[in-house]
Amino acid sequence: MALTFVITVSGSEPQTITLDQPRVVLGRGSHADVRLPSRAVSELHALVRVDGPDVAIVDEGSTNGTRVNGVAIARGRRKLLLDGDEIGVGDYAVRVTFVTALADPPEHTATLARRLLKDSLHSLGGDSAPAYLELRTGKEAGRRWEIPPAGARLTLGRAEGCEVLLEDRDCSRQHAEVERDSEGVAVRDLGSKNAIVVSGRAVSERRLKNGDEFTLGKSTLRFVEPSEELLRSFDYGQDDVATPPPPRPSMPPPRPSMPPPPTPEEETATAAAVLAATAPTVLAARRGDADWIVLALAMIILVVSVVALVIVLKG
Repeated sequence: MALTFVITVSGSEPQTITLDQPRVVLGRGSHADVRLPSRAVSELHALVRVDGPDVAIVDEGSTNGTRVNGVAIARGRRKLLLDGDEIGVGDYAVRVTFVTALADPPEHTATLARRLLKDSLHSLGGDSAPAYLELRTGKEAGRRWEIPPAGARLTLGRAEGCEVLLEDRDCSRQHAEVERDSEGVAVRDLGSKNAIVVSGRAVSERRLKNGDEFTLGKSTLRFVEPSEELLRSFDYGQDDVATPPPPRPSMPPPRPSMPPPPTPEEETATAAAVLAATAPTVLAARRGDADWIVLALAMIILVVSVVALVIVLKG
């Protein structure tokens, strides 16, 4: 059974990752399977375990605790999860669904972390600097070219019209291209005579990580991803103590419906009916007593008075 984690942070679109493994680490450290770049998240925050049909989560002694459906769970104690439960970790809401699907490739974890970091910065009104290529050799060393967003490419070579124009006779006219896709940035050879050289080896394609260097002809370029530097900073340092979120409001139990109070007219009519019904019984109990005539007269006068009062109120 695989697990799909749908991660949201305030003001951003949900990000999704599917993992098929017996244990999934949630945290801000680089070793986490679901990496949540926030100081309110501990390096090793919580652990999700799959044990046959059961899925459970354990808070690993995090600074700010873990919530399931808005309720804090005890640190170090196993809490069973149901399909669709929402895990609260720092500022992130992580919804877990049980699926039968192929897992995402390993590099998707780093891509997810970069997206979440960008979303977090955007929600705070900022953004990280764009990635770029930096020329490391020659008289123009230090020159930079910004990597365009997904869907656009940089062509590298010595021909006019290349976005990265290299004054290098050992470089082909259109030597290589750099493109960003959903998984990051890659450099590809365009059929050059000298290929792309990375660490002394010729390659036709290379997925780039922050700080990677590659050579075209005699020109060496370095790939710089500033968000990676920022992301790496979450691997060390202290956790921030976050203010716990307010508890979710619970709906009070519905009160039983009560009949409306009787009106004065209804109270009077009820009293008259009771008197009229009980008068014969009282008279029968008093029969044979010398005062029964007086009692009967008193009861009749009382009934007449009540009826008259009802007539007055209705008028």
